[in-house]
Amino acid sequence: MTIRNPGGTAPPPAPVRVLLRVLAAVVWTVLGLFAYFVCQGMFGGYREIHSGLLTTLGMVAIAVTGGIAWIVDERRPHGDE
Repeated sequence: MTIRNPGGTAPPPAPVRVLLRVLAAVVWTVLGLFAYFVCQGMFGGYREIHSGLLTTLGMVAIAVTGGIAWIVDERRPHGDE
């Protein structure tokens, strides 16, 4: 099987790819938990950690992520068109 690589650079070695994949999984898990905590209101009422700002930033991040997902889906070719 031939893999096309128009950039001419070699892919990273397997251990590096595994490490990057694990790191990406951890980051996405943390971001998902943060989104869950924001939606459940777990940061509400703690003025010493600026909970209002943290909740606002979380809601903005959730909205931006949803917007990006929507744009990517709209740009994707669909089979029924």
